[in-house]
Amino acid sequence: MDSSKREDTKKEYEATEWIRANVELTESDPVASLYDRMESQSGEQLAVVYAPFDGRQGPHFCDYGRILDFAVACGTAAVGCDIADARILDFGPGDGWPALLIAPMVSEVVGVEGSKRRVEVCARNAERLGIENARFVHVPPGNPLPFDDNSFDGVTAASSVEQTPDPRSTLKELYRVLKPGGALRMFYESLARYRGGHEHDIWFGDLDGAGYLLVFVRDIDGEMVRHYALVFDCPKSKIEDIFARAGVEPSYAALTPEILGGLCQRLHDATTWTTRHASCRTHLKWLDEIGFSSARPTHNGGWFAAQLFNRLAESERPKTLDAVDALLRPLVEIVVQMEAPASSRTDDWDPWITAVK
Repeated sequence: MDSSKREDTKKEYEATEWIRANVELTESDPVASLYDRMESQSGEQLAVVYAPFDGRQGPHFCDYGRILDFAVACGTAAVGCDIADARILDFGPGDGWPALLIAPMVSEVVGVEGSKRRVEVCARNAERLGIENARFVHVPPGNPLPFDDNSFDGVTAASSVEQTPDPRSTLKELYRVLKPGGALRMFYESLARYRGGHEHDIWFGDLDGAGYLLVFVRDIDGEMVRHYALVFDCPKSKIEDIFARAGVEPSYAALTPEILGGLCQRLHDATTWTTRHASCRTHLKWLDEIGFSSARPTHNGGWFAAQLFNRLAESERPKTLDAVDALLRPLVEIVVQMEAPASSRTDDWDPWITAVK
């Protein structure tokens, strides 16, 4: 190991050790310490939900590829059920994604959230958009779902299972409420993409007007992340001044004992929690043990839409939702059936998984 890498490792060790030794941390969970503090989980960037859809914008085009993926994967797998007649459970919709965008394609969507604030935001968004076939239910993390066995034709889960106290038990509960032949379509954040420099990281922002520093300590091989959330009694801009006076940008490497000491003079609250981030192979193992008749990783509609968008000339990019749907839907129907390698990748995506009961 060269000297620069040794120094980075030393700084990372000092920062996490300093926090544990000098900050009074309360054991918490992601709902209480993060999602209940957010007015918008997406930063109000979602197409349709917060912004008029424009397929000429890459993020809108690619996002609709993901929405079609969920709808097509659930509809294709469901036995004896056309997607238009399907009842879908969206586990962890955040601001209403994908629930509110799937709603026009299905009979009913029920969103389940561990955060009361997320439920309130989703419900307000549904009302504002005039969507009447989507409703949202608060279920405390780790609690049984308030639905009978075999209640849903499909389940969608977008980076939400790993935010629960016991992801394997969560998958078992999703299996319970699925109808025989119904499909769970999920994506997740495995940790392999962070190997080689991002094992330690931060997110820095404003939540409810307060500066918020979230430190990630990723155990990639152990498939675990330890989080340290530092909430300050002032806005983000005041916290940025502490970094600026030291001549550095906010980053994990900048968390020297001197800067941490300055930050903690404005500290209001500090919490910590651990999440389990299963790899694709671990997910497949769990799904098989739970009893799903099949579970396989596939390519996904969002990734495909991004590749297609970049190959279309500007004049060829459709603007309207209907036009994008007509272009992408028959292609996404193929993509969601294309098996992908089960091993975790190190670029910007992991294989999505379809599990059929």
